[in-house]
Amino acid sequence: MAQDQGFSSARKSLLEQYDKDNVVFLATTRPYKSTVQFAFDVVVGLGGPPAVMAHAVLRANQNVEWFGYGIGDQIPNGPPGVFRRAAQDDTNQSRGRRTNGVEDFVIEGISLTRKALRISYADADVPAAVGLSNDPDVIGAYDGTTAVDDPGALIMPPEVDSPLTLQDVFGQAILPNCAISFVWDRRRFIPIGTADQIPEGGGKSFLRANGVPETMNRYKIPEGYVWRRTDKPDGDFVATGQIGNPRLVPITAIALAGSIDPDDIVQATHVFVDVAMRVHGLGLAQPGQNT
Repeated sequence: MAQDQGFSSARKSLLEQYDKDNVVFLATTRPYKSTVQFAFDVVVGLGGPPAVMAHAVLRANQNVEWFGYGIGDQIPNGPPGVFRRAAQDDTNQSRGRRTNGVEDFVIEGISLTRKALRISYADADVPAAVGLSNDPDVIGAYDGTTAVDDPGALIMPPEVDSPLTLQDVFGQAILPNCAISFVWDRRRFIPIGTADQIPEGGGKSFLRANGVPETMNRYKIPEGYVWRRTDKPDGDFVATGQIGNPRLVPITAIALAGSIDPDDIVQATHVFVDVAMRVHGLGLAQPGQNT
């Protein structure tokens, strides 16, 4: 018996269909990328002020959709009701739920990476900090709309982002609790598993990566799934993520803007984690008239 007898891949079937229809096509292996936001609510203890410890809680039943928006669409950016326009580092789709142009794309692998961390504080807690600058991006570092890299734990508690933790605490809190499914045409669902089985697929410190951080490391799908062009069945696609159970990370209070006054110790209101997914495989499209 041949080793591959009874096994048919989506790549093989699609190429055979193109050949049967005598279609001239161009092939590409560029992946599709999409970014979503997960939120941790910060719950402060009942002790008298100032509370030095709080609880960052990843709530159950959070739902996200990768690949559901295109460049320029509105996407969540921090606290509830706050949005921004998706940029090219968020997604490379021109339209949500669709491939670009008239491309058929065979999904043969998935990778995930924690793209960014953001944090928000109550407005009353940061007048001194935001008063240091009129720059909107600096102000956004305190209201959850600007991504922050904080090796000195000057804006974020050290448990959120500090080399001293030697791990991506908040990213790793999400992965085993996030169930992922592929959804076509809003009616066909294929459970993929949980996000902790999907490796990094890019460059990152080994200490902060889910698996070996290199571009060829991905969750492989040898049989493949076909994301068809717009006018075909299976042309509407998203990958959904749902948090099944709550997850808690204890965090400490910090004094913003380098203050040494104990009265300036404050707690965050939310921590936001942006997670990017890429689907890898083979894209097939007919050549256009323009060069």
